[in-house]
Amino acid sequence: MVYRKKLFLLSGLVGILAVVYLLTLFFDPERVNTRSAAFLWLEPKLQDQADSIEIAKPGEWDNPVKLLRRGDDWYAGEYPAKDSRVEDLLRVLCSRGAYPVRGSAASSHERLGLAENDAARIIVRGGAGLPLLDLLIGGRDAAGQEVYLRKNGQNEVRSGEDKLSAYITGIDTSWYNLRLFPGSQDAALVQRLTVHPLPSDEGGVSEPFVITRNGGGWSIAGLDDESVDSQKVDTYVRNILDAEGENFIPGLSAANAGFNDGRIVLELGNGASLSISVGPPLPENKRGATASGSSYAYTLAEWTLTRLFREPAYFVK
Repeated sequence: MVYRKKLFLLSGLVGILAVVYLLTLFFDPERVNTRSAAFLWLEPKLQDQADSIEIAKPGEWDNPVKLLRRGDDWYAGEYPAKDSRVEDLLRVLCSRGAYPVRGSAASSHERLGLAENDAARIIVRGGAGLPLLDLLIGGRDAAGQEVYLRKNGQNEVRSGEDKLSAYITGIDTSWYNLRLFPGSQDAALVQRLTVHPLPSDEGGVSEPFVITRNGGGWSIAGLDDESVDSQKVDTYVRNILDAEGENFIPGLSAANAGFNDGRIVLELGNGASLSISVGPPLPENKRGATASGSSYAYTLAEWTLTRLFREPAYFVK
């Protein structure tokens, strides 16, 4: 009987100690701070509702970058945007992170770079009505490691790792999808290339040359097969398929560009073909270009033109 009383007493003490321990863990100041710091700016369930985004630099709220969803694709103004970059931005906004509260007084906003029009701003909308998110991004803390943030219309200020500046400070063209051939193109489908070279600086035009797939390698008209570096050709084909413009040419479309100074044609094993047509010189050694399957006209930088228009001798081992 005495043994059973002692057992019950000890069991009760163990239970009480366990409750005290759990309460200590739960109300531990460090753990409480960690829980209150865990925060996200946009509920993940709202991500699919987003159909427009405005991104403004400090002092430029009247001139934001405007991203608009059309069907499954995003556009930056009138031009196609990089869907992956837009989705990455939304993913950052929807990810829970450490954003501890740093204050709740409106008087601190100006000092922290969070006053209206002094802060950077990201607005995420989902149809008509109030935005899904109106976020202000201010200055950095004393250590330069974190930035201050608050929702527009609210006084509460939080700070956290700077994951948004890269989306705000970049140039507008960083949002553009400037691939000449959108989507993923299979280099293994390319069977034949015809390169119509650009005119030389003296105005002379070289003859076109043809590269043809030959088993596991390549043949180039005018060269012995043994002298052709097939690995260089493979890289060249990939460079053409992955080529990007430097910018779009406003007011000019592929339909009325009429570019014919140089041309590259890729014939595919499925019977389709891809082509790039290049126009006359532009300032800074650039040229305009159009690509099959795209309604836009692009500017190509000098280094891109060099990679696209190789001479046959480049492919010799």
